[in-house]
Order: sequence, then structure tokens, then C-alpha cells
Amino acid sequence: MKTVLAEKLVLGTVQFGTLYGVSNTLGVPNDEELARILDIASGNGINILDSAPAYGNAQQRLSQYAAKRFEVVSKFLNVRSQESLNTTLLQTLQDLGISKLYALISHNSEELIANPELWDFLLDAKEKRQTEKIGFSLYSPEQLEKLWELGMKPDLVQLPYNLLDRKFQPYLLELKKQGCEIHVRSVFLQGLFFLDLNHLPAKLETLRPAISLIQDLCVKYGITVSELSLNFVKNNPLIDKIIIGVASADQLIKNIDEFSLNRVTHTVIEQILNIQVPDRKILNPVNWL
Repeated sequence: MKTVLAEKLVLGTVQFGTLYGVSNTLGVPNDEELARILDIASGNGINILDSAPAYGNAQQRLSQYAAKRFEVVSKFLNVRSQESLNTTLLQTLQDLGISKLYALISHNSEELIANPELWDFLLDAKEKRQTEKIGFSLYSPEQLEKLWELGMKPDLVQLPYNLLDRKFQPYLLELKKQGCEIHVRSVFLQGLFFLDLNHLPAKLETLRPAISLIQDLCVKYGITVSELSLNFVKNNPLIDKIIIGVASADQLIKNIDEFSLNRVTHTVIEQILNIQVPDRKILNPVNWL
């Protein structure tokens, strides 16, 4: 592995506490493998972990590492009141063994829209220095517009962005003008881009042409799917951080090595931008169930 700094990467932790991803065949890493993953991340400039109580026991497993080497973004879910959110926040800090989060954000923006008083709690938690930043995770531009209408201006947002799903592109500049830190997830679309098309789930059949074009481009230009996925997003100057998830240290090493390459040319990017997906809803993994 090359010695590189990958500060633009954020290490997602969902795979540390639960089975996740349509292409994950390795399962949840054991303690030894988890320690190796975190050592590699820290040694290559990755200093933020993305986690959540919904990620099984991931936050508890991170407790011996988070306070020493990493900042943590945590997402709350199924919260309807300020009291419930306070309980969640205190439990999260206890599970992680830290006194302050890098960011506390809503896992489901619909909860903030339905319960605007939760935003007041987040502002108060920031004032109390229980978290440095506050914000929300987004799934649709409509959610962002509703939150803006409610006067919620985030310090940090998470949103999907990848080779096929670029619906938030028109909103990125305005977010940056507001001083918002933009973290993107689903760079690999839960591993979908790597799937053997001979084993594509029936529900995802409409994505076959687009995935085939991506894989053909990689063959044509001599690059891997993960290299293309990572560098396509890295080349967007409005994106601050890229969240990636791994189930093994070897996967992380590969991602860091490919992240350091710059073989994705403007010609390749233009061809990616020309790929169209007729059914945009299928790009949201919640619709795969």
C-alpha cells in the first residue's frame, strides 16, 4: 500500500455492527480485523467516523478507538421529542466513550420536518458543546427544501451522490454558500456497481444498461469500478467528504490506493454524465426491499 493521506474520506461504520450491502460477502469484521481497519484509516489521514445507534453495536465497538484518534458523526433515528433525543445523545456519548461529537444529525429528515422542536434541541446541544456541528441526512431534494423553509440551516449534511445518482448537484453550491459541510454517501451504491450482471437481482433489472455502461467504460480505460466511483466524486470541488464503508482491511487499503490515483479524465466524466436512468426511484436503496 502506498503511503497517502486520504483526509477527504470518512469511514462509515455500519458494517462494523450489522450485515450491510448487496455485495458484502465478508460479514461483520471481528475485533482483530476492526482494529486493523481503524489503524489503516488513522495512518492514512482519515479522521472522521460515521456511525449511528441504528448500526447494531458499532458505536460500542468503536469506544476504545473513537476518543483517541477519530472524530465521530452520529445520526439519531426514531426520535419524536426533545427528551428522547437527549436520551439518545447521552447514550451515544457513553457508548463511544467521548464527551463531544463532531456532528449530531438526523438519520431521517422527515423526523425533523414533523418535529421542528428537535432542531431547537440540536441548537442547544451545540451551544452546550455536546456536538460541534448539527445537521441532517437527506434522501431527496424535496426534504432539503422543506427544511430550509422551516429555517433549518445545517452545519453538515449527508446526501447520496454517485456515478448514477446526482440529483443533489443543483443544491450543492447553495449549501456551500451557507457554510455547510457536505458529506456524500452511497458512492458505490451499496456495492451495486461491482455486481456480476449475471446475478443482478430482479428488482434492479432496470439498472442493467447503466451498470453495464459503467463496467464497459472501466474496461475501455483500464480503470477499476471502485477507482472510477471514488475519483468521480473526488473531482467535484463542492463535496467536502466521501463516506466509504468496508468489511475488511484489504478493502480499505484498496480504496485508499485507488483514491490516490488520478486516471479519471474529463472524457470519462463526460461519458458518465451522459448515462441516463429512466426510473430514478430505483437509485434509492430503500426501494430495493
